[in-house]
Amino acid sequence: MVDDKGRGGRGVPGRLAVVSAVAAVLLAAPAAQAAPASPGAGARARTGAVTASAAQTYAATTTTGGGTTTLRFALDGGAKLSRADLDRVGAQLGLGKGTLRAVSGTVARRAAAERRSAVLRCDRNPSWSDANGTLAARFNCPYSNINWGFKISARVQSVITSNVNESGVSWWRNGKRMPKNAGHVVGKSYHFHGTLKPVKHGDHVQFQDYMTFRVRIGGRPGTGSLVWAADVTAKK
Repeated sequence: MVDDKGRGGRGVPGRLAVVSAVAAVLLAAPAAQAAPASPGAGARARTGAVTASAAQTYAATTTTGGGTTTLRFALDGGAKLSRADLDRVGAQLGLGKGTLRAVSGTVARRAAAERRSAVLRCDRNPSWSDANGTLAARFNCPYSNINWGFKISARVQSVITSNVNESGVSWWRNGKRMPKNAGHVVGKSYHFHGTLKPVKHGDHVQFQDYMTFRVRIGGRPGTGSLVWAADVTAKK
C-alpha cells in the first residue's frame, strides 16, 4: 500500500503512530475548508470548523490500537434519523451499535495527535485499519523520506456517490510547517499515496489529510468528509 514515489510532493497521513484519526465524514462543502494550524508536538491539530444542524448531522468516533477515527455525515433534508435508523446505518458502515449519534452546534474538523508519537522504523511497512480505511507508511531512510498510502474502506465507498475531493496532505517536521502537497479529485476506490521529504533519523513528523464527497445514506443524499492523521518519529 506504500510506494517510493511522491505525488508532486504531497504528504500527510496517519497515526502511523497512527493517530489515524483517519476519518471524519464532516459534511461541509470543500470550499469551506480552512487551512489547518500547526499541531505542535503531541497537540491537537484543528483543521477548521463548520456549523452543523442537530437534525441533519451525525458522527461516530472509534478507537483502535493505532488511533482514533471520527466519521461524520450531513443529510440534505428530511426527518431526523431515529436511534434504530442510526444503528442500521452504523452496521452498514461497520460501526459498533450505539456509536453513531446526532451532533449539534459548531463541529470542528480535527485530526488529533492525542497519543505519544509512534516510532516508524526504517524500511518497515506497518499498516493500520479501521471501519473507514487502511493507512500504511514507512520511513524510507536511504532516501530520507516517509512514503504513505491510504485506501478508503469498501464499506465507506459503498455510500459515496461522487468523486473524492482530497485537499492535499499537510505536514509538520519537528513542529515546523512544511509545504502542503497538491490535492486531487479522483474516484472513491483510488489508492491515495505520497511522500514526505526530507525526513531524517530522529525527526518528529505529523501529517494529515482531508477528503470530501457526496454520500447516500439510507436512500437519502448528503455530504461527507474523511479526515485522518498520523504522529510518528522516524528511526533507523
